[in-house]
Amino acid sequence: SYEDQELLRLIYYGGIQHEIRKAVWPFLLGHYQFGMTEAERKEADEQTRACYEHTMAEWLGCEAIVRQREKESHAAALAKCSSGASLDSHIQRMMHRDSTISNESSQSCSSGRQNHARLQSDSSSSTQVFESVDEVEQTEADAQLEDGKQSKIPNGAVPNGTCSPDSGHPSSQNFSITSGFSERSFSNEDSALETNKSSSSSQGKAGGSDVPAPLDTDGVQQEKLQGQDSLEGEFPSGESVDFVAVGEGPAGTLCDTVALTVVESWADSEAEKQSLVESEDNLSEEPEMESLYPQLDSLAVTDLTNRETSALSSTGVTYSPELLDMYTVNLHRIEKDVQRCDRNYWYFTPANLEKLRNVMCSYIWQHIEIGYVQGMCDLLAPLLVILDDEALAFSCFTELMKRMNQNFPHGGAMDTHFANMRSLIQILDSELFELMHQNGDYTHFYFCYRWFLLDFKRELVYDDVFAVWETIWAAAHVSSAHYVLFIALALVEMYRDIILENNMDFTDIIKFFNEMAERHNTKQILKLARDLVYKVQTLIENK
Repeated sequence: SYEDQELLRLIYYGGIQHEIRKAVWPFLLGHYQFGMTEAERKEADEQTRACYEHTMAEWLGCEAIVRQREKESHAAALAKCSSGASLDSHIQRMMHRDSTISNESSQSCSSGRQNHARLQSDSSSSTQVFESVDEVEQTEADAQLEDGKQSKIPNGAVPNGTCSPDSGHPSSQNFSITSGFSERSFSNEDSALETNKSSSSSQGKAGGSDVPAPLDTDGVQQEKLQGQDSLEGEFPSGESVDFVAVGEGPAGTLCDTVALTVVESWADSEAEKQSLVESEDNLSEEPEMESLYPQLDSLAVTDLTNRETSALSSTGVTYSPELLDMYTVNLHRIEKDVQRCDRNYWYFTPANLEKLRNVMCSYIWQHIEIGYVQGMCDLLAPLLVILDDEALAFSCFTELMKRMNQNFPHGGAMDTHFANMRSLIQILDSELFELMHQNGDYTHFYFCYRWFLLDFKRELVYDDVFAVWETIWAAAHVSSAHYVLFIALALVEMYRDIILENNMDFTDIIKFFNEMAERHNTKQILKLARDLVYKVQTLIENK
């Protein structure tokens, strides 16, 4: 009607007073239709609010499931990390323990080599053993001395001076504590038996009789104590360790060498196995690894169960896994952008940022196939500032995005804007177009991308954004549906002399407009844009 056109013409030329923008903007954006009565507007508001609340209930149910999934996955990751840290600590302690045993083995090897050298020197020097009885007594004394030295070899060493080729390499050691016990006990028994055989043969050769040498009980007790000390440093407390004399002479007497063996009776009963596990825990001072795996298994079962039932929310709405994944990605993008949206503007308190998030999530929920793209919050923020109502802002934002969606990457309007800008500059200002073409040819006008994407929202302060936006909305009914092109052209034309004088290239012009952001004279730009529209219309009419 005439009244509607006159109203739009007044907005196009003069703008809207700030106090009545909240009442006028819903008409400009299409939430209300001109001529609607108050009852009709109220009914439209109620329908909008019901739709908004229903949409919000749906995505809130989906968000609850997403949060639960993230919580469970986070807990599983923490459990996995803690188990990995416990395993690393357990392995490091075992490596440290094995390296200590390896050092003892190397020391025993060196002492064993010295004993072996002494045996060779003694055998070479006493070639006349069988020729004299006096030398027999000397040989028996030497054998007792040598056996005493060999009995003092630390646990795990080989009496003949050779050691395991893996000695000194923790990676080749067996990290199992129980297997380490059994292996070393077997090596001790073998070494003790070999020592007994060598001592018995030496006595037989030296003396030629079965008369045993006198047993030094004090030396045996001292050796037992020394062996006990070495075992206490090697084996966990609580392990049953017995000191047994291995081998008897023909007359039932003990041999000169007392061997130390570990009696591992834990395999006979389950109770003793449990005590060994407890002793292992005391040794490592870390939780037993087997006790961690059931926790991980239980977490996996719980997670699987929740995943099977996660498609059903508390409201009874079923969500597909694809929908949950898509919404999770968009939710993270929205939250990131909302937190950094115009933080310095007075309106955006935490409560109002929550409103911004709610409206954006509701819109994306209805357009999940498009998803959230950075910059959408910039378009919603001015609407929420003016309307200050979630349901009304949601409806107006939905109407606004019918045009603005095409400017985002999933639309094709941006290339059209660049091509139209190239044509307008070439027609209206050929001198400036020639400069752009010569200085690196930035007639692609990529420096205008942010202008078209956000309707100049980041180029102007909020009060100027309000004035420019309502002029664009009114111009679609009064002068041109492509009024954003003329505002962009007005921005370039306003600084054309500076651009020409400084012979700016593409980098210079981008830097220049970034520095001029929120410093433009908006009234002058809008007037120049209206003049450019009139100029183009005149050219078209004259043709």
